[in-house]
Amino acid sequence: MEGEGMIEVQNLRVNLGDFSLEDINLSVHDGEYLVVMGPTGAGKTLLLRTILGFIEPSEGKIIIDGRDVTKLPPEMRGLSYVPQEYALFPHMSVFDNIAFGLKLRKSSAEVRERVKEISEILKISHLLGRKPINLSGGERQRVALARALIIEPKAVLMDEPLSAVHRSLREELQAFLKEIHSKLGFTAIHVTHDHLEASYLGDRIALISGGKVVRIGRLEELRDDPEALDFMGPENILRGKAERKEGFTVVRVNDIELISAYESEGDVLVILRPEDIFLHPLGELPKISARNIIEAQVLTVKYRPPVYEVLLESSGVKLRSFLTKQALEELDVREGRRVLISMKASALKILPSVRP
Repeated sequence: MEGEGMIEVQNLRVNLGDFSLEDINLSVHDGEYLVVMGPTGAGKTLLLRTILGFIEPSEGKIIIDGRDVTKLPPEMRGLSYVPQEYALFPHMSVFDNIAFGLKLRKSSAEVRERVKEISEILKISHLLGRKPINLSGGERQRVALARALIIEPKAVLMDEPLSAVHRSLREELQAFLKEIHSKLGFTAIHVTHDHLEASYLGDRIALISGGKVVRIGRLEELRDDPEALDFMGPENILRGKAERKEGFTVVRVNDIELISAYESEGDVLVILRPEDIFLHPLGELPKISARNIIEAQVLTVKYRPPVYEVLLESSGVKLRSFLTKQALEELDVREGRRVLISMKASALKILPSVRP
């Protein structure tokens, strides 16, 4: 059930009252998971609904799998849609919700087989007889995704699919989406305002603000782009490979080994807050309990009220730390200087690894 579609948006302009999308250009590759991220009111949902065909652009083209669909209605574009509130039919069972898009295309036997197949993949077979009102937020999200995937669309477009889920479940569902995408390889556009969600899920991330795509790239590219910093949040977000050793998780990022108290293995995303990175003079081993102590070079020092942001680099890994003016002066931190940095194992948060 691999994604066959490719979406190209060319010179798109959409006028909607006093707001407009302007000169939107982006390409979503076959099998790619593209995340469109931006603040509320940036135009994310408008872009999604225009690609889906719910809104007609005033200029530009939308091409899906090499075919110009700009003037075609939604049902002829070969796309699936997962709206923010999932829009499950309350009077139907989970089975009938999932099967809804197939019933006019396949025989009853084929429908049953396809529902069985997709529900097993998404681990919701035990829910098929229930009604949506009896499902948790996470279960409703899986059912909505099953309904979107069962018709084997060119691409799946999701509008803030995790926003209706309690925050305590979001990381679990992020890992689930990552796993399902890894298994099925479908093409996806996922809209969110959450930079951590975007960082974890996106093969690439498109940053949108004021109706314009201001940047698009891989996580590593955007983290190094000063223009993208305000979008990406202050956290240090690193990709690495984890393994368990002596009761801890050791994550290798480039040539650096970092120890975390979180349990995980395989390819992971490490999240480290700038305020959890402490600086010390070089050559003076700090008397602390932190398990991570490494040498780094100060690249830049910038004042970001009310603190100073210090950009550091060690073995090609860039990290941001926050210092007060007093700490900056006491440690004599300046560009080009080498320092020791320390981080507690409990400060290195690891998002769930993906096991195909």
